[in-house]
Amino acid sequence: MVVLGGGFAGIGAARKLKDVDVDVVLVDKHDYHTFQPLLYQVATDLLPPATVGHALRDLFHEQSNARVHKATTAGIDLEKSEVRFADMEPLVYDYLVLGLGAEVNYFGVEGAAEHAFPLYTLPDAVRLKEHILERWEAADKDPSLVDDGALNVVVVGGGATGIESAGAIAELYRAIFVDDYPDIPQENARIILVEAGPEIFAMFKTSIRRYAEKALEQRGVEVLVGEIVESITPTRVSLKSGTQIPAHTLVWGAGLQANALVLSLGLDLEKGNRVVAEPDLSVTGHPEVFAVGDIAWVTDTKTKKVLPQLGSTALQSGEHAGENIARLVEGKKTEPFKYFDKGTMATIGRGAAVIQMPRGRTMKGKAAALAWGSVHLALLSTGEDRAKAVIDWTWAGFTHERPARITVRTDDT
Repeated sequence: MVVLGGGFAGIGAARKLKDVDVDVVLVDKHDYHTFQPLLYQVATDLLPPATVGHALRDLFHEQSNARVHKATTAGIDLEKSEVRFADMEPLVYDYLVLGLGAEVNYFGVEGAAEHAFPLYTLPDAVRLKEHILERWEAADKDPSLVDDGALNVVVVGGGATGIESAGAIAELYRAIFVDDYPDIPQENARIILVEAGPEIFAMFKTSIRRYAEKALEQRGVEVLVGEIVESITPTRVSLKSGTQIPAHTLVWGAGLQANALVLSLGLDLEKGNRVVAEPDLSVTGHPEVFAVGDIAWVTDTKTKKVLPQLGSTALQSGEHAGENIARLVEGKKTEPFKYFDKGTMATIGRGAAVIQMPRGRTMKGKAAALAWGSVHLALLSTGEDRAKAVIDWTWAGFTHERPARITVRTDDT
């Protein structure tokens, strides 16, 4: 069995085969697993990269039938059951799990690919973190940059990624940088959240949306709805309404599309190039190949709704694919995937979060923040990662401090 991708889906599939008589080979272009829901906390100096990224090989020390390789997938021949790599010999498989994840979708916005800061990978988060620190350092030396928008941040997307990022950046600015850079007036540093739709948090009830908008505004975030970004330069963001915002930083949280590799596979694809998965998560015409995670277009067999590209969806679909492969190995029939909806949650800032349960019950405020923290701790890869996160969150909660706000470069002397 070959698993392509070391995200939630790939790890979930591989681990489910721990006690099955198969050879599991997991391949990822990185040698670490990324806990994507907390990338914004790396970007805003709350957590160090090592808490959000965990060595893939370390996760399989207890699984004797699994091997991990760091390599970039270059092509897949479904007819020959072979995967080619840019930097490794090809692998022939009996079963294949496609868990390659997604790529950022810029929707054709001019300049977005060159100048925007997405938050989908660990390098994305580190790059944004260093950029924000660099802009404040530059403005500290040359105050004229403030008027040019050096400290202004535009966040695109009113979903969980955009709102969590905007809230975290606001708290970094208002609670930390206000003391780090006392000569720079905070009111001159703007954080603007831009959402194309009529409201933020479209997936939540009205009461949750109102709470989120108020919580953002209390933290100094300007919320613009019904606005679409038309173009981006290194120092300006232009909206289709004609408004031009001076900003040296644009955080892109507006959408994903499946890995471009799927275009060459001849499979059924849906919006954003996602591979259409059968009820058992196999792909049409290839019962030995399973599509899971962000790369897959998965329909909930209970609600008949397409499942969102979330960590919980990826983990559950990966685990189910692994279980179905185990069934095939044992000569049994596969079973349809049934998604267990644990609800939708997001954090807006210190002591402010929102949760919407499957049956419509909602929670917000400090209670929701505690529940959010508990869920995310449980999802982290190891006890060591959980311990590190608890320490950093607790320290920041009591002191507002963020000790990760340093820049280390290999060319420093």
